[in-house]
Amino acid sequence: MGDKMVSRLRFSAAGDIVVRNRLYRDGIPVYPDYEKTMDYLRSGDLVWGSCEVQFSNTGHRTDSPIAYLVDPSVADDLARAGFNLMTVATNHTRDFGIAAFQDTLSHLDRAGITTVGGGNDLAAAQAPRLVEIAGTRVGILAVSCLLPPDYAALVDRPGISPLRVEQWPEIHPVLLATEPGAPMKMRSRAVQEDVDNLIAQIENLRPSVDVMIVSVHWGYGRGNPRAEYQQPLGRAIIDAGADMVLGNHPHSPAGIETYRGKPILYSLGNHIAQQDWANATSVQKDIFSQIDPWSMVCSISIEQGHIEEIEFRVTQCNSDGMPILIEDAEEAAPALLDFQRLSATLGTGMSVDGSRLVCQFESPQ
Repeated sequence: MGDKMVSRLRFSAAGDIVVRNRLYRDGIPVYPDYEKTMDYLRSGDLVWGSCEVQFSNTGHRTDSPIAYLVDPSVADDLARAGFNLMTVATNHTRDFGIAAFQDTLSHLDRAGITTVGGGNDLAAAQAPRLVEIAGTRVGILAVSCLLPPDYAALVDRPGISPLRVEQWPEIHPVLLATEPGAPMKMRSRAVQEDVDNLIAQIENLRPSVDVMIVSVHWGYGRGNPRAEYQQPLGRAIIDAGADMVLGNHPHSPAGIETYRGKPILYSLGNHIAQQDWANATSVQKDIFSQIDPWSMVCSISIEQGHIEEIEFRVTQCNSDGMPILIEDAEEAAPALLDFQRLSATLGTGMSVDGSRLVCQFESPQ
């Protein structure tokens, strides 16, 4: 197997994609500045994103506070831009019902974008995606811990690959009596049955691939704090045999942990952020106002089945919600240093090199 593998494979990754508008007209970029962001991502053999809309011409909206039904031609635009791999295991890809969800899978597939984490039943939603590039076999699984009612796939229902989370408030009667109205801590843990199921999937896939990446939609949409369940879940995924956890959903970069020499990336933040401010309700505006305009894209270097290095670059959304690559080192510095400090608390050393932030991982013995 080692003789067949390419010396280096690059996996490019972006964050959450909330796209509502066409990216190309007659083959010409609508947002020319976005092309340099995609030039960076297109340097990868695989170009990954997290899909947060539905591509369909029909559908009935659920009670999701934020939901967008998008012209299917935009799926083709994402493929033209360079994306070829996306998770649909998110809390928005069922926002307009089953038919629109199935349309979304079909339109992305026809555009040439491989989807993972969703399907016409539970088995299809949990099925891994296998990609072989020059002899290196990459396996990808995707789950979502954010599960609005009826979004999870069942044995006889289309939906996303679920990993349930239990939560409960931590109540201290004496402290609450002393300080009435004080915020209560929310405790959380992943449901063990679902963790065991994911571990079995990882163990079953491991012998068939050289490198395995697991996408997890988790955490909070606002800011970069982590929920209690996230770190134990991320570590359980690595313990089971995954080479990397690729987290998404938090709309701010949330740092990267090094555990047993392997990366747990909590979130890159937004990628495309075309939320509809013009027609937003007061609740939506409150949510939108907490979305960080800074985000990250990254290039993951895989050497002989080992994740050797991850390079991070900063993007900033412009007034059209498009993430523009920041090439000036001074302009990128505040976001890079914040991400570096956050990652340092998670055991990951990183070095700043101009407008780049780089972390390396030792090859296993």
